[in-house]
Amino acid sequence: MVGYIISLVLFVLIFVSYALCCLFKTKFVAFLNKHSKIINLVFVCISFICYLIVVIVAYIQNGLHDWNFINTLPTANVSPFMFATLPLYFILRKKAKEYYLNIIALLSVGMILSPVISMIFNIQRNYSFHAFFLADYVAHLSLSLWGIYIVSSKQIELELKKSLICVAIMASVAFTMLVLNLIFDTSFFGLSLRGKHNIYNVVITKSSFLSCLIYFVGLVGIMIGGHFFQTLFKNND
Repeated sequence: MVGYIISLVLFVLIFVSYALCCLFKTKFVAFLNKHSKIINLVFVCISFICYLIVVIVAYIQNGLHDWNFINTLPTANVSPFMFATLPLYFILRKKAKEYYLNIIALLSVGMILSPVISMIFNIQRNYSFHAFFLADYVAHLSLSLWGIYIVSSKQIELELKKSLICVAIMASVAFTMLVLNLIFDTSFFGLSLRGKHNIYNVVITKSSFLSCLIYFVGLVGIMIGGHFFQTLFKNND
């Protein structure tokens, strides 16, 4: 019951805070634009530190069972992959950084859907609450809000052509994981053609080939949806 209540409260707080930031983002961004470098640093640090907390706690509690223990290592899926690459923001060259920020922006929708779906799932199953759940939720929320801030503060120009290139980049990352899985008999990103497939820990179909197809379609759909989501709010500035 306690886990149910805590998860429900977190669900409401995250959803409300996210909605408020979206609705009042023009004033929010206008106030912060003068210090964009500092704000970027804050978003990166919050997301990355929270991710590290999840990884460390998961390792302490579960140990290293395989290369993807408790689905927190970068090879586990898109979210941990993005969290682990956040320090690259400070060393990437201008053109590469522009595409990296575009990817962050396009993943905004997916980053907020992930904790919301997770909380609904936890409430439905009445799972006991663990402290690192909160760190995971905050990491996703922070990265999602940063994606909105990046576009609103005009640090990048949201263009369909660039967005499609970014989609291709992330699809290539997932495809690379699929190839590695074939070589090493692993299940990075849940993309295995040898019976170890899953989509975020859920086996949707017994067919590994169909599961991979659903994964790639879902990834592309989320990122394209992110483009139109960002465009919608950008046009309302």
